[in-house]
Amino acid sequence: MRSEYDYVIAGGGSAGCALAARLAEDPSVQVCLVEAGGNGRNLFIRMPAGNGFIFGNPKLDWGFESVPQAALNGRRIYFPRGKALGGSSIMNGMIYMRGVPQDYDGWRDSGLCGWGFADLLPYFRRSQGAVNRGNPWHGVNGPLKTELSANFGILEAAYIAAAIASGHKPLDDFNGPERTGVARSDSTVYKGVRQSSAIAYLPKPPANLTILTGRHIARLSLEGHRVLGVVTVSGEQIRARREVVLCQGAFGTPQTLMLSGIGPADHLASHGIKPVVDLPGVGANLADHVDVSMQYGSDRMDLSLARHQRLDRAVSLMTRWLLNGKGPGSGAFFSAVLFHAFEPPAPPELEVFMTPMTVDENLTSGVDEKTPILQRLGRKLLVRGRKVARAGVQIDINLERPKSLGSVRLASANPHDHPLIDPNYFSAPQDLDELLRGVKVMREVMAQPQIGQYLNGELGAWKNADSDAEIIEAIRATAYTGHHHSSTARMGGENDPWAVLDQQLRVTGVENLRVCDASAMPTQITGNPNATVIAMAEKAADMILQRQPLPAEYPQGLA
Repeated sequence: MRSEYDYVIAGGGSAGCALAARLAEDPSVQVCLVEAGGNGRNLFIRMPAGNGFIFGNPKLDWGFESVPQAALNGRRIYFPRGKALGGSSIMNGMIYMRGVPQDYDGWRDSGLCGWGFADLLPYFRRSQGAVNRGNPWHGVNGPLKTELSANFGILEAAYIAAAIASGHKPLDDFNGPERTGVARSDSTVYKGVRQSSAIAYLPKPPANLTILTGRHIARLSLEGHRVLGVVTVSGEQIRARREVVLCQGAFGTPQTLMLSGIGPADHLASHGIKPVVDLPGVGANLADHVDVSMQYGSDRMDLSLARHQRLDRAVSLMTRWLLNGKGPGSGAFFSAVLFHAFEPPAPPELEVFMTPMTVDENLTSGVDEKTPILQRLGRKLLVRGRKVARAGVQIDINLERPKSLGSVRLASANPHDHPLIDPNYFSAPQDLDELLRGVKVMREVMAQPQIGQYLNGELGAWKNADSDAEIIEAIRATAYTGHHHSSTARMGGENDPWAVLDQQLRVTGVENLRVCDASAMPTQITGNPNATVIAMAEKAADMILQRQPLPAEYPQGLA
């Protein structure tokens, strides 16, 4: 087997698979994609409702945890991350959502030429294969197929109606000219199959693309400041004639950089690692959409996705999906989303997901709830947690542009040891203040008769949490990750002391090394990051192959 390639891509996640596919379109180059996990073709990866079989499964989930969070009553937060071709797109909520134009224009205005929204829109469109969209804001021929979220029923419609009754604007398309409002979301599902980046971009890998799975990368191979390739934990060396591109995500990429001597010099030296390039921004500026979950009880199990967790119903759901790719198993369980802006026309500060069941996904808290045998056997379907899913409605309020930033640091020089992840939630008081306001906004929505007729009150920490102080305590007791980690090896302008990458995604002070994943995002965005990460990979392919960038696009309605 060949051990030297033109390009070596470390990490087969959302960016890695897309980038590998696009680089390999040049038949004159040899590309190698290196992934620690498996091939990402598991039945429960393909089935949108199969998330519960992936979360917490060490073969498919890295299962990271945070350090104890002082602002969350000392709780550790569980960070699921996909471990297979497709990366975290094998386990995400399958919502297709870009940031708002102001997010990317802010990147451009910070000194990153070519990263404005008009510059990225053609790459969003090149990646997307929308089934239900056809206007200038969308692509219809790209590999990443999207369609309207399938699981849209009575409770989702009631939630949207209640939001409209509360004064929120009805929208048709979150990825069009407007974002503030409420609508049914688009999803990365096609004909009942989850469109992970591996399924979308690598259905039939070309001959000049070698995919190596089951290879956990230990570090980069360096000669001075020049990257020669990667070294796996087994000692295998995979060399790159031209470049290595790190695509290991907001946790994995800074860990590999630091294990290779690239990062904050004092921290590296404390673990016995000789600093090669002192870059304080590696592992810094960790941003996440902190999520507060409000739960409402209901007697309407017939309207809840939780009904499918009973074994006999789980079998029925899976059988229907296997036969024709339809039914509740064929779609994401987030379908109705609200974006709220405190001061329009400024971009929304909150993204709010409604789920027609209640569940606690944090595998680091509590013990497994005892359940009847039929439910015990079926409880992994849809979602996995310490407690079973129940009838009701869950409102997840995501703070879109948090001021609280955290860090990723090495626990040791051993690549098998998970890094120390500190999201540093609520270290900036403004984040807590905005979520307090957000809870009040959502209580107005949930009090409307359109949705209230199906509910019988708030649950858990939210029950009787009336004063601001009581609401804040409920927030601290329930806050969790929005699963949208970014910016730990970010791009930045020449005068940004925390920048790790230049506008070409090249690592400062190192030759033949780039980063392309959520860690490269200069700031957090207003929306789910998967679509943006894939568009970044599309753009990176043109950069690496020295092709002319796609012309900027300015559709009607874009200021």
